[in-house]
Amino acid sequence: MVREGLVELRIVENLYRWKVEEYRERVEKKLENEIYVTELLLCPLKSRLAKQYPELALSRVFDPPLFIGDMVHRGLQQTLKEIFGEENVEVEVEVEREVAVDGQSYVIRGRIDAVIGDTVVEIKSGRSDVGIPHKHHVDQLRLYMWMRGAAKGLLLYVTNDRITEYPVEQPMSDGEVMDLVRSFLKGEPAPRYPWECNYCPFAVVCPRRVR
Repeated sequence: MVREGLVELRIVENLYRWKVEEYRERVEKKLENEIYVTELLLCPLKSRLAKQYPELALSRVFDPPLFIGDMVHRGLQQTLKEIFGEENVEVEVEVEREVAVDGQSYVIRGRIDAVIGDTVVEIKSGRSDVGIPHKHHVDQLRLYMWMRGAAKGLLLYVTNDRITEYPVEQPMSDGEVMDLVRSFLKGEPAPRYPWECNYCPFAVVCPRRVR
């Protein structure tokens, strides 16, 4: 029963505005020579279409599955601090590293979920555990390891089917990163994975959509 006279907290509205502001801040602070980690590992057309159709990009900011995933990350990050100690765990670690490709300098930028001691931890959540660990998740962790200069990485999966972890001990090489940058700049392959189109807000306008 809803009681009259209660102060309107407007939690949903505030959560929505918080996510929108977070997205806009991320977009506005990005420099021309910067490439985000997620841009390198998924369809290279998404960042171009996001500039062309910003309203479509904004429409996914408050998508419930993505929001739930964000909350799972935040909860696990706090739990890791409680388990291993505040002094031993870094969360939401901003990282960047410069790479020269064909005479041009680019800055790869990303945000690591957690660093525990000398181990880079990437958290992934979802409904199913089919096919894990996924290649793009492993590549993301390896890229973070390259950026951090770390030799140890751990993929932590939280799904409806199981909670499990996969150690990764090989960071990306300079050559692999340079190849990813070239691929991104060329815009190929698009999509990088056929399943991307099923979750992409730009599929409705994309000439490269795969069904």
